[in-house]
Amino acid sequence: MILAKERVPQGVIYVNEGDFDNRNSQVWFIATQLRYYISRITTAPFEIMTNGDDCGIYISLDKSYSDDEFSLETQGDKLFIKGGKRGVIYGGYELLESLGCRFFTPECEKIPTIINLELPDINKHEKPVFEYRETDYHNTTKYSYKYATMCRVNGSSNKIPEFLGGHTSYALFAHSFGILVPPEEHFAEHPEYYALVDGKRDAGDHTEWQLCLSNPDIVPIAVENIRKILKENPDKKIVSISQNDNVNPCQCEECQKIDKEEGSPVGAIIRFVNKIAEILEPEFPDVMFDLLAYSYSRPASHLTKVRHNVCVRLCASRTCYAHSFEKCIDRSHATPRPDGTATIFIEDLKEWSRICERLYIWDYTSNFPLYLMPFPNWRVLQPNLQTLAQHNVKGVFEEANRAENGGTDFNELRNYLLCKLMWNPYCDIDAHRKEFMEYFYGDAAPFLDEYLNMICDYVERENYHLYIQDIKRPGYLEDEWLAKYNELFDKAEKAVSGDGIRLARVQKARLSIRFADVYWNEIISKRFDSEKVNQFLTDLRAHNISRMDEWCNMEGTYYGWVKGWNRGVYVHSPFRYQGESLL
Repeated sequence: MILAKERVPQGVIYVNEGDFDNRNSQVWFIATQLRYYISRITTAPFEIMTNGDDCGIYISLDKSYSDDEFSLETQGDKLFIKGGKRGVIYGGYELLESLGCRFFTPECEKIPTIINLELPDINKHEKPVFEYRETDYHNTTKYSYKYATMCRVNGSSNKIPEFLGGHTSYALFAHSFGILVPPEEHFAEHPEYYALVDGKRDAGDHTEWQLCLSNPDIVPIAVENIRKILKENPDKKIVSISQNDNVNPCQCEECQKIDKEEGSPVGAIIRFVNKIAEILEPEFPDVMFDLLAYSYSRPASHLTKVRHNVCVRLCASRTCYAHSFEKCIDRSHATPRPDGTATIFIEDLKEWSRICERLYIWDYTSNFPLYLMPFPNWRVLQPNLQTLAQHNVKGVFEEANRAENGGTDFNELRNYLLCKLMWNPYCDIDAHRKEFMEYFYGDAAPFLDEYLNMICDYVERENYHLYIQDIKRPGYLEDEWLAKYNELFDKAEKAVSGDGIRLARVQKARLSIRFADVYWNEIISKRFDSEKVNQFLTDLRAHNISRMDEWCNMEGTYYGWVKGWNRGVYVHSPFRYQGESLL
């Protein structure tokens, strides 16, 4: 099938009349994308038309397809792209990728030049392994909804508008107890609604509290608040009923009794969520009620089953990321059960997968107190996603560095690879990585690859266990290793010294090595070379880095540093999340 010859189109892009007249339809959007990119490839002026029967590309929605499903099929001199509301867009981008296009970041596209474009026979039908796919790297959240669609993510952070296929949208997201039973409305008269911890019930701002889930009086309050939220958000089909982000479950006699009966503190949460889901199901039959198996509540329950309209989001916190879920045997961060035993993540995953119909995973990809720190999880990305797929997981959220303008540590590459893996955990990830590195970093790629392999070799060889909240200095960031990394970055910068764009990318990636040097050799050591620290912060600003810590903005972190602390101001005050102000 010939699409272009000597800069002359040999076909047309066809859509139905309804899509041609509706510039907010998914079909119209991908038709315009194909017109642009195929014209870029061929330098031929392609057109979009209706009611054709000639050579060309025919695009249509197919209601028999799931939202993310698509097919590409050639029939003679015609190519048919069909799909669900997101799938039809994915099908268009799949065609472009098959022609050699690559969409590495919102600012970095690779578009080949093919003056005489001939399509081979195509017969492809795809749908994702995971129904819910989300990262919160800024490339796929705050930066570009179009790029999020190119990456085929569809989670709540991605906020893809309906003309791009929409996304899975929560009416209420995680850590929601404060909204379900607000302490400012109830604590004064009913402190018994809130968890008993160390003999005291407490709740409110700047207090790490939970609900007393054995108290039946909180159920109607939560039901009414959720009903109100769902009525205000009729398009949203999932709501999170989940504990606050702390480790203070209720210690009252009845709650502890439930914990022992269930074999896990998650049992009380399941009973609570099941009741709410049962009461609201007749009114909201299409809504899924979501809970967190997180921190102290991660181990599966042994008694109460999760209702059919309840989703469990299992969180991979307290998990090593230097080794894959299946291979890591470190139990130093195991989660205790009421009977005195303890479990690691892979054990919880296997048990939940046997008893839960809809299991989502909340996974992690960074060191959260030290966002810029090199985090050598590169070799576990694929085996971990494959493990999740093998245990019947339906959705994955890869929580990342959520700084407004992104971060460093090769996060552009990490986001790209994770998106590929969430679509298909069995893809050729080495090929994807090679393509990205060679195009994004150019002649610097071999040296940067050597650096990434060097830090991964270290954690494997030394059996070093990598956790997302560690502030201790890891062995792979001791001075002798920083010297070796800097030699590689010197070579990388020299290799692209005449390429301003790629040189800037290498220098941005190097900020992680410089951070390790500044943080441990100047801040933690209390040596504090003011000029060196100042220059580092100046260069962070030049690369638009506005956050080094999950909770603190740049000013908060620096204030902590000059005070002699190891983190920013939030650790030493009642204030919590600080939004970026250096923007």
